[in-house]
Amino acid sequence: MDLQLTRRGDYALRAAVSLARAAPDGRYRKLREIAEEMSIPERYTHEIVSLLVKAGMAEAMAGKQGGYRLVRTPASITLLELVEAGEGTLRLDRCALSGGPCHWQDSICAVHPMLEEASHALTNSLGNRTLAQVLEMDAKLQTPHPKPSPKKRPPSPGHEA
Repeated sequence: MDLQLTRRGDYALRAAVSLARAAPDGRYRKLREIAEEMSIPERYTHEIVSLLVKAGMAEAMAGKQGGYRLVRTPASITLLELVEAGEGTLRLDRCALSGGPCHWQDSICAVHPMLEEASHALTNSLGNRTLAQVLEMDAKLQTPHPKPSPKKRPPSPGHEA
């Protein structure tokens, strides 16, 4: 089981962080700014930000002063919403035992209930975390920590300072 985000999901999360950083000012961000700040290929940025618009998290404004901005506060946007905007709905579609589509409602599957429980745990966790929490953690990680000052050793016997 691969629990990594696809590039699309990763870029959607990055674009949301960029828009969230500009949210306190209410300003619009240009696609070029988002791409540069978050290392998203510029040719792909429009498609990614459009996913956030379609999911009701961002809006677009045309014109010289336009661009994209969040329409909801970062505290009201869950990681589950962001991940699903980029990845699609998180659900179990493949049967772990047969390798084909999951039809566990039609027949008994020994693995499905356990995977379903794990899936619910993941979606609950992502649903309880917000974009604001990501920004808070990101700010902590970006804050340089002061280096400890070197301790001065007393002079060795026979050596003058």
